[in-house]
Amino acid sequence: MDKDRYEEWVKRSFRWVRDLNRDLGLPHHVQLLGIVDAEIWGLRRENFFSESGTPIKDEHGILVLERAQISAHLWVFGIYEYVRMLAQRISENPLLATDDAIAKIKETKLLFTRVRIPLAKLEPADRHQETDYAVALPGVGPNGLGWKINDSLIIYQEELSDAFLAMLSAIRPRATAHSAGLPSDERDSC
Repeated sequence: MDKDRYEEWVKRSFRWVRDLNRDLGLPHHVQLLGIVDAEIWGLRRENFFSESGTPIKDEHGILVLERAQISAHLWVFGIYEYVRMLAQRISENPLLATDDAIAKIKETKLLFTRVRIPLAKLEPADRHQETDYAVALPGVGPNGLGWKINDSLIIYQEELSDAFLAMLSAIRPRATAHSAGLPSDERDSC
């Protein structure tokens, strides 16, 4: 596990607490997803295949690559739901975040949608019906675990992770957050 990576997740996990009755569990949720990210962050071909090219198995005979791939697969679902929740909340109340934060949330949602739809629904995302595969093909490449989305695009888990953390860093409440129901001490800590 990459402890430095996990620490980044912990630091940024508190970026979205707007409603104390509803949001107190969200930092913990983000931290749990951060554990998964830190466990698969930095894994490369040599973590999954021996020098002779034989797939490495764990103590139960399960391929290490498959275990990492399912972790990444489920991680995408968890992150997507978090980003979807943020997008829904800002569409209902744009006073919860600055325009820059709203734009970053929408951008991040689109990026995750590109992978999540073919993983969950076994069809390309609506915007990419003409170009993308119905199923995102998992694998490991020079940037770690990833999914081949179409003939020319691989989206890596580490790319998605960086985008999510950048989104969290961009989240700021509007100066008018008090009118959105945030106590002043919460506005100052976000």
